[in-house]
Amino acid sequence: MVLSSWCLVLGPSLVLRPWCAGIAVLFLASAAAAQTADDYRGGWRTDGGEAHTYEFSIRGGTVRGIYCTYCADATTLAFVDGTFGPDGIRFEVTHVNADGSTRFKDKAVATFSQGRLTVTGTSGARGGGAFTRVLIKDARGPDPIPAMVSVLPKGASVPGNPQRRNPDGADGLPYIQPGPYKAKLTEKDVVGVWLGFGVGAPKQFFIVKKVGDRLRGMVCGSCDNPYTMAALDDFRIEGDSLRFNILHEDWGDGEIPTFEKHVTARVGWNEMRATTAADHMPPPPAPRPGVVPGFSLVGPVPIDATAGNAWPEWPPKNTSSPR
Repeated sequence: MVLSSWCLVLGPSLVLRPWCAGIAVLFLASAAAAQTADDYRGGWRTDGGEAHTYEFSIRGGTVRGIYCTYCADATTLAFVDGTFGPDGIRFEVTHVNADGSTRFKDKAVATFSQGRLTVTGTSGARGGGAFTRVLIKDARGPDPIPAMVSVLPKGASVPGNPQRRNPDGADGLPYIQPGPYKAKLTEKDVVGVWLGFGVGAPKQFFIVKKVGDRLRGMVCGSCDNPYTMAALDDFRIEGDSLRFNILHEDWGDGEIPTFEKHVTARVGWNEMRATTAADHMPPPPAPRPGVVPGFSLVGPVPIDATAGNAWPEWPPKNTSSPR
């Protein structure tokens, strides 16, 4: 907006009349009022230097959300509570201890301008102080899924990709490694429950437990049917790799039911990426460029966390995949 010349008095310098100054103030106020919750809501991240990510959920004047640094590290997760108004978002970030008690709080204000979000505030951490962070919307947008995805800020939607049905790359689309694999595995990295191959009752549980000075386990899914389970044994940790055998006894993929399937796996960022081979099967073909063969399991879920996974009746009904 350009103020008309009749608002100005010529002299040694240009002077804005008081009543014209009022017009300017009204203009600035209207510009701020033009911002909406859609300008602020959703996820924002820094574009260099230290990692900081905010996600704001706005309903009316109430703001909730999350804050994290490297968000795959759940210990960095903290929680946002605040209010939305003409001057942006005023909020607190509550950092918690493992038992849920408050460790410290940050106080901050987020303001939107020219497609960026500026967060200024004070950290309540020991030795913390004032900070200013400039954040952006990620230009990549959301990952494609089988259905169309709408986005904010408003623009082109993300078309659905009907091929993307299996998130572990087994659908033939490129597998993207989650992060660096652990260079030296330990028993602590693998003991627990690893989940994969679908959802619901038919998904598979790979359970690894410490037994004396060795590791042993089982795989099941559905876990009420002995024909969909097998013992796991002969565990070996060799540098960055975990090796073990699936002891097929009365079922198996292929032409014979009794054999040992050899598993080689690596672990990174709560994902176990594994390949299999069996002595009686031909070696797999060389993978196509960009395709990382194998399957993925997610975990480990602590053994104790599965306590209470019991059906109210035995044997349960409707737990198997349709034949």
